[in-house]
Amino acid sequence: MSETTPTAPVVIKLHRALYMQQAIKDAAETFADFASFSIKRDGGHYAVAMTDISTESDGDVVAEFCNFALFNTMQRKRKRL
Repeated sequence: MSETTPTAPVVIKLHRALYMQQAIKDAAETFADFASFSIKRDGGHYAVAMTDISTESDGDVVAEFCNFALFNTMQRKRKRL
């Protein structure tokens, strides 16, 4: 696992009309080496709390996670068509 430093949780709100819960969970599993995740419903959103975010990774872990969750959602929606 990559090195981490204690940081305050980053909470991301992903709109339920745009993101699928399973796609978010899949992205969290993929990024498990870079952060810890907690996913909860929050009204019209999924609230994703990220903790223990790696400081050793290249790039922005939070942004890359969001992109991956959106990509997973698009892939799942295409399979439904």
